[in-house]
Amino acid sequence: MNKYTIAILILLLTTYISNAQYTWTTGEVILKNGAIVSGEVKIPIVSKDLIHFNGKSKVRVRNKSNRTKSVFNEDQVDHIKFIYGKNEFAYYKYIPVSEKKKEIFCVVTTGSVTLYGRAVGITSTNIGTISYYNLNEFYAQREDEKLATPLYTVRPSKSFKNRAIEYFKDCPNVVSKLKAKSLNKEDIIAVVEKYNNCIN
Repeated sequence: MNKYTIAILILLLTTYISNAQYTWTTGEVILKNGAIVSGEVKIPIVSKDLIHFNGKSKVRVRNKSNRTKSVFNEDQVDHIKFIYGKNEFAYYKYIPVSEKKKEIFCVVTTGSVTLYGRAVGITSTNIGTISYYNLNEFYAQREDEKLATPLYTVRPSKSFKNRAIEYFKDCPNVVSKLKAKSLNKEDIIAVVEKYNNCIN
């Protein structure tokens, strides 16, 4: 994958996981029973403020003609498809982030390791003003892993470099590039792609 392709992917990724799907957006919810519910779809954005209330992430679908709404949860949903244009789609799934919790992520790239991304809401306060903005988080999961592993989070306990070196330690080529800083958090898609090529 060349640098131009990676740059385009990052641009599209930023668009897909930063804005539209948190408002009513054309899409489909594919249920575990095989049914497809089409309409305008919205998913909740996760808050990572010091005080936050994140209940179970539920998917809402609004009928375009009569505006009636349906709500689905992780037990019902297989995946979600957002439609941004004629050939522009993004797929979202419930991903296990702990033994008791699944949250909705965008499927960024797939392979031996699948990379997932999502936008996280943050508020900041200055004298007399409160501002709200989104930052992106990324998790990775191997096919045989029960939980997704955080690679880059809003409030990291470890750096992306250290997390990635540990997670991708069975591919010396990726590890050496991370240690040499020729790959960093801005290259997260390339890191996963190179790892998948290394393993396969």
